[in-house]
Order: sequence, then structure tokens, then C-alpha cells
Amino acid sequence: MDDAFAQLRGVAACRGEVWAMDVAKKCPRTRPWPCTERARTIARRKVLDLCTDPRLQTRLAGELERWAARWWGQAGP
Repeated sequence: MDDAFAQLRGVAACRGEVWAMDVAKKCPRTRPWPCTERARTIARRKVLDLCTDPRLQTRLAGELERWAARWWGQAGP
């Protein structure tokens, strides 16, 4: 699973940044990136096509969320 994660983590990171950019078009960034169950569900949905292993999906979704939050916190207004 570590090899698969290493191969796919860049895809998840890119998707996370794009997700944050899309959200920023609709919502002002006056608050931190949401760490909610809804956000986790959306992140999970965004990686479902990358693999079938639920454990790997969970790791990739976490990576996606991490990069979304990273972009959200670093980007200018």
C-alpha cells in the first residue's frame, strides 16, 4: 500500500489544491479550511477513482484534504 500511496499522492495533492481554488471562487477565505465530516466525505469522493482499497482511499483523501488546507492558508485574497 505504501508504494501505491507514493505513486498517487501527487494526484491527490493536485486535486486538493484545485478543490480549494474552486471553493475560493465561491466563498471568502475568512475562516480556516473546514475540518468537518462533510469535507472528509467530499475528499473521499474525489479519490474514489484512484484505487479500490478503502484504506488507501482514506490515506489519499487525507492527503487531498491536507493540500486543500495548505493552499487555502497560503493563497492570497
